[in-house]
Amino acid sequence: MKSNYVPKASPDALPELAAFLAPFAPLFRRHTSRDSMERYVTGLLTDLPHKTADTIASAVAGTATERLQHLLTDANWDATALDEARVKRLLALHPPTSGVLVFDDTGLPKKGTESVGVAAQYSGTLGKISNCQVVVSAEYLADDPASSSPFHFPVSARLYLPESWMSDDARRKRTRVPEEISQQTKPELALALLDQARAWGVPIQAVVADAGYGDNPNFLTGLDERQVPYVCAVESTFGVRLPEEVRAAAEQLPTYRGRGQPRKPRPAPLYSVKELIEAQPASAWQTIEWREGTKGTMRTQVVAMRVHWATGSPQHQPLARPDRPRRLAARRAPTSST
Repeated sequence: MKSNYVPKASPDALPELAAFLAPFAPLFRRHTSRDSMERYVTGLLTDLPHKTADTIASAVAGTATERLQHLLTDANWDATALDEARVKRLLALHPPTSGVLVFDDTGLPKKGTESVGVAAQYSGTLGKISNCQVVVSAEYLADDPASSSPFHFPVSARLYLPESWMSDDARRKRTRVPEEISQQTKPELALALLDQARAWGVPIQAVVADAGYGDNPNFLTGLDERQVPYVCAVESTFGVRLPEEVRAAAEQLPTYRGRGQPRKPRPAPLYSVKELIEAQPASAWQTIEWREGTKGTMRTQVVAMRVHWATGSPQHQPLARPDRPRRLAARRAPTSST
């Protein structure tokens, strides 16, 4: 009976990989952990369709499933410290003056129930609700004068834990979720990643995020409190107010005549982003050239206006801060007349 033989990767480390891992060796106290890390990373560099401890051990010589599982679950090393060392080394090798931090979440499809954080939840990666894990990630991009491509690397990521996991103590203990980890929303995880990146010395000029974060008033407030500029997408239903109407409302405070409850100030009119954009005259739209494509210069039409964001609880309403409008920008395909 014939059996298929699968050749294994060499037991010797690739010279380039050994040189890359050398600065991180002090983070692993035992040489067995350092060796397992090298074998694990070697496995990640293969073209295996599924990279688990079992599949890597079967394709990479000089290790075993038990050794790799020990590295990932029991060995004494700090993943955050490793991330910090990696980021600082990248910045030292290629120091940018400033760049942008991009937040996004990624859905990792799973069939089982024991992977930490797995649940039936919406995945933007899959475009639907599915059984998956969701990871909030922070990516750094900066201009690279020596290349046509930007300087780009992952800063860090955090796993999102749904409520079904937070309330299940037995499940958390079984899968070794640390007791100190509490319920956090995805925007809260993103703000924690921002604080971490700044503490590591990443020069962040602005934050960029999609509507999953831009629609969240707590996330926007967190960016304001940290005095970090941002460009965030919002849904068409996102609520905004016009600066001139906010100022007028702030100036027209009701007079208290000493009887009953004082009348509350009336807020400025509330509009959806879609309403404001559709109300803009044709003259407000400008056609710009933004990229050279395979079929020639690519053009788009843009419009920008000053607004106050006004989505969320009353303390987030901009009535008391008429001095802090933001810029709302929208784009569309060029019309036939341009």
